[in-house]
Amino acid sequence: MNNKALLILLAVFAVASADFVDDCLYYHNQLRSSLGLNRFTWSNSLAADSAAYARVLAKTSHLKHSTNRGNVGENLSMGTLNAYGTKELIYLWINEKRHYISGKKFPNTSTTGNWKDTAHYTQMVWRTTTQVGCGVATNSKWRFMVCRYKRAGNIVGQYPY
Repeated sequence: MNNKALLILLAVFAVASADFVDDCLYYHNQLRSSLGLNRFTWSNSLAADSAAYARVLAKTSHLKHSTNRGNVGENLSMGTLNAYGTKELIYLWINEKRHYISGKKFPNTSTTGNWKDTAHYTQMVWRTTTQVGCGVATNSKWRFMVCRYKRAGNIVGQYPY
């Protein structure tokens, strides 16, 4: 194992317990399985990048997508520190399904007419996405979750699944 791989592995273990990884995979894959989609595998490098960016968000107390991710998708969520755990933060994205229009090409996937109202959900169920890695960080008031996905979804003109 080279030094970079070892540092990534140590960073992941520093921020992602086995229970956290299991929970993230469980909620993502429960949704995907219900739709007949392949299950995600965990990516340590995506998780390390997600955790690092979650710490940036915790410092600023604002949700803002990162830039220059290449072909990597990104979901962000935040909730009050003592009320939102892993499940609740992921379900903010899953609950977007209530606005989702099946059988439509992205970005025409929302009953509200605003693609952003389903974009977290569609990233989670994008058929060509195979890997996920998540990270979480907190400040005195908020819990921030970042999940990154490889390959990125939400491609204009394509069907999510």
